[in-house]
Amino acid sequence: MKANKRWRHAAALLLALLVCVSVTAVTAFAHGEIDTARSSSLSVYFGHAGGGFPGAEFSIYRVASVSQSGRFTLEAGFSGYPVNVNGLSSSEWRALAQTLAAYAARDGLSPAYESETNAAGYAGFYGLEPGLYLVTGERYTSEGYVYTPESILVSLPSLTGDDEWDYDVSVSCKYDRDPVPTGTVSRRVEKVWNDGANRYSRPENVTVQLLKNGALADTVVLSDANGWEYAWNGLDAGAVWQVVEYDVPDGYTVSIE
Repeated sequence: MKANKRWRHAAALLLALLVCVSVTAVTAFAHGEIDTARSSSLSVYFGHAGGGFPGAEFSIYRVASVSQSGRFTLEAGFSGYPVNVNGLSSSEWRALAQTLAAYAARDGLSPAYESETNAAGYAGFYGLEPGLYLVTGERYTSEGYVYTPESILVSLPSLTGDDEWDYDVSVSCKYDRDPVPTGTVSRRVEKVWNDGANRYSRPENVTVQLLKNGALADTVVLSDANGWEYAWNGLDAGAVWQVVEYDVPDGYTVSIE
């Protein structure tokens, strides 16, 4: 399925009504090289209207190591996924965070560290190796609302506004705020190809897996016959729904938005 042995981007899988993902990962060069032996820390804030959410569990996964020049290399556990972690645009970084969060949930990957938010809504992670980290958090329910934190990709160290490396990074977790869900919802997936003139090297179909709270709930095949899309109805409104593409064609990378 390769064309001139170059990687092409398979289209983003679009899952209706799922949250978008924020990202703070960077690959730009700062003044001076990264000290890859220096310890880093990460502080994650989760709260609403100035009040922190206590007791919310957050997990971080070390997705990639980083070189002195700022280039990422996927770590074991993530190296088998058909994704690219270098030279991405801001929108591609956001999609990558959601993509990796879905694969990590499906495959039951163990986080590198876990931490609960304190009374002020902060979860701290210390003594971290430099690299690219995926941050995921559990939902928090308060006064009839459920707060769903977005997954985040964070580069340790990260660039400051002065174009210097910061080894002690703080991020504020964005979230969706909705009334406590009841009843059912619908979800739709659409496969969009982004391979330009190489369309004739596409496979006849692709397989997409629907995940419910990280567990496999359904599998569908997308092709020209169904317009490369599918909709699920009557799904549990209280569950977290994600999609992943199974067995991505050779020569393609995948992105989920």
